[in-house]
Amino acid sequence: MGRVAVWVGALTLATALPAHADGPITNRDYAIDIYEGVAIGDTRFVAMGGAGAALIIGTAGTLVNPSAPAVRETTDTGRWSWDYHIDYLSGTYSTDYDNNGILVKSSGAQLVTSGLGLRIGNWASAFTVSGQETPIVNPTETDDDDLYASALRLRYVLSKWIPSLDVAVGVGIQNVTFSVDTNDGDTLFSINGTGFVGGFTWVPRMENFRVAGAIESKTLGTEVESTCDPENCMGYILPRNVVSPARVIGGFAYRHAKTQWNQLVPTKFRDEHSLTVTTDVLVTGSSPNAFGIEAFGLQQLQRSGRHSALSVRIGAEVEAVPGRLRLRTGSYWEPERFVDQGGRLHFTFGVELRVFEFWLIGTRRGRLSFTGDVASRYRNVAMSVGFWH
Repeated sequence: MGRVAVWVGALTLATALPAHADGPITNRDYAIDIYEGVAIGDTRFVAMGGAGAALIIGTAGTLVNPSAPAVRETTDTGRWSWDYHIDYLSGTYSTDYDNNGILVKSSGAQLVTSGLGLRIGNWASAFTVSGQETPIVNPTETDDDDLYASALRLRYVLSKWIPSLDVAVGVGIQNVTFSVDTNDGDTLFSINGTGFVGGFTWVPRMENFRVAGAIESKTLGTEVESTCDPENCMGYILPRNVVSPARVIGGFAYRHAKTQWNQLVPTKFRDEHSLTVTTDVLVTGSSPNAFGIEAFGLQQLQRSGRHSALSVRIGAEVEAVPGRLRLRTGSYWEPERFVDQGGRLHFTFGVELRVFEFWLIGTRRGRLSFTGDVASRYRNVAMSVGFWH
């Protein structure tokens, strides 16, 4: 258990404008850019700098790599197994959550990810959900007129382990729904679109490294659903599209310990001193004619996604006290997404503590995890309760 997505931040004071505005919204010929520049996932993934394509498996890994459900835990020797996760992250202490140059006292952004997976033999499937809500302060500066932007990502993948190649492969579909709601719960508008995902993980037996790659197609939503005139909906001109840009991820992980990493072991838990390092390179595609949601609340256009974005991520984990304590740290570069707003460097950390042991269809261990992600004008914290693997 452990654990899916960011892209919208908070808005500013009523009279403030984006750091770089392209002018007021005058027609519907624009799209909203749904972009995830920060590390989003389970506590382990975030604590290790958002680097997990070759490391995080099960439903938590499915958020990054569709082949993850078919990669077994090294202690999973059964004919079948199941997996789930649920994690909550809060960016309420951020003053510029998505690095658009607009400062606020507190963003109020919240993210929940969850998933359920099943493996039978060499086949596995998983269903994951990640949802985020962020308040958008509009020009009237009255609580009654506040807006809330939310994004819901649903992903289903089917994956298979190929023993002759020591490779897991996976494919799936992803549906993204974006909506803006009023303070009283009414929906201003919503748009959804569907795309495809795919990935692989190479786990060479009796070696200490793993290699992975994943790809997400661009998801474009074109059918705006609204109960009012999109040309003048409560004073807003609604977008014609939303776009979740394409992404390509390459990952590598290495584990140093007394025994080789990539092998099944005949024990319930693998308690040994170990050091695991991992790195990802993430390329996010451009979003033609797309703008940030934050400026929408001010009825302004702020260009987003003009160019592709490159992010390098690295993380490390130490099992300091075997079976009891794991320490994590990492760093990553959040690239520029908005015009005239540079990227920023993030530092991450985390602690995982085994707290008790019990019986539930076999021996289980409970754990508590705490994670932090800090950067200029950004604070993301998370706590998680789950199973110790």
